[in-house]
Amino acid sequence: MDGPLDPAMYDTGRPVPSWWEASAGPGIERPTLAGEHRTEVAIIGGGYTGLSAAIVLAEQGIGCTVLDAGAIGWGSSGRNGGIVGFGGSKLSRTTMVRRYGAEETARSEEMLATSAKRIHAFCLEHGLAADTQGDGELILAHGDRSARELAGNPPPSGFRTEPIAPSGRPDIARFGGVRLSPGFGIHPLRYVRALAEAADAAGTKLHPRSEVLSWERDGNGHRLITAGGAVLADRVMLATNGFTPDRLHPTFRARIAPVLSNIVVTRPLTESERQAHPWLTDAPVADTRNLLAYFRCLPDGRLLFGMRGDVRGSDRAAERMHARLRRRIARELPGVAAAETTHFWRGPVCANAALRPSIGRLEEEPTVFHAYGWHGSGINMGSLAGRLTGALVAGADPETIPAPWRGLTPRIPLPGLRPLYVGASMLAYALADRQG
Repeated sequence: MDGPLDPAMYDTGRPVPSWWEASAGPGIERPTLAGEHRTEVAIIGGGYTGLSAAIVLAEQGIGCTVLDAGAIGWGSSGRNGGIVGFGGSKLSRTTMVRRYGAEETARSEEMLATSAKRIHAFCLEHGLAADTQGDGELILAHGDRSARELAGNPPPSGFRTEPIAPSGRPDIARFGGVRLSPGFGIHPLRYVRALAEAADAAGTKLHPRSEVLSWERDGNGHRLITAGGAVLADRVMLATNGFTPDRLHPTFRARIAPVLSNIVVTRPLTESERQAHPWLTDAPVADTRNLLAYFRCLPDGRLLFGMRGDVRGSDRAAERMHARLRRRIARELPGVAAAETTHFWRGPVCANAALRPSIGRLEEEPTVFHAYGWHGSGINMGSLAGRLTGALVAGADPETIPAPWRGLTPRIPLPGLRPLYVGASMLAYALADRQG
């Protein structure tokens, strides 16, 4: 793979040192692609989006092959914070209503609420109940102004809110906030593996460690070439999100800007550490900053804490980000500052110039489909987008996709400067966050 991040971030042979990898156990071994194969639909990317699309297609009797550059779950689907809730766009609701209309905005919100409930049911059905924790997601204000906005704004359509009183302590909950439901935490690697097993059972052919090295037209179809073989497909869906290579297809070049998210997990907290912040439970938490922090207690009592930062992903930057995360924990959750971290890892969030998801079919190549741009909310939005795109590939009306998510996002100019753009955006967001 290639892209604007440090080459090490694209090395699929490099293990991800996450708590999820340490606790999930071994995954199912599947064959890499070998030889030449024909399929009705080829999906590039075996994460939440690609696998959800594959399940939809297989259930309709459409032959489908999924190719992934790494092991199932090596990418962002297996290394995120494990929070299922509202999100996918960085646009304000006011902006979305102005651009796309109140009805289409509400439709997108209702779809996300329904999707969260569907993921919850899927997890319970597939034996992931012990990992599916929390009743609602806590959204905590980072200042007086954001607290007033949370209290005064109606919840997204399909969601419900209840107020959270200020903690009365010098911690991240000192200004209070709201609980937004549905919302919960999961073990993201086990979830993506369960999706892969569901795709297997539905008849999908999955080939991990089968990076698509080139994409050629072959008559009316497509030829996807890997190191071990090739797939001839009538239709192709691109579902690589934050790991989308610039070289793979000219239309998708420089459409995304990966933003790194960094996560630590601590040793299990003691009872006194948990009592220092009584609202700190298994419910996922995020603050209202643009450069947000997000965290939750895992089923065994460990604290997971993540935040944005860094623009390249080099090993040298990793040491600085680990230290920054420790300082942020000490500032926002002083009662658990002494809890040692046992795991630290990183992964790209997929942003784009339009600050919204992008789902659709190429006008100039109607046999090519795409889904990307979850802006840090990939479990729910990515799973939903996969189902929507799978239906689109199968022949659904494009109008089934809400207007805020429909169509390509603009190409990013001078794509070699993307790390500079991301750095400048982070600086601007940090200045805005100081206003509370």
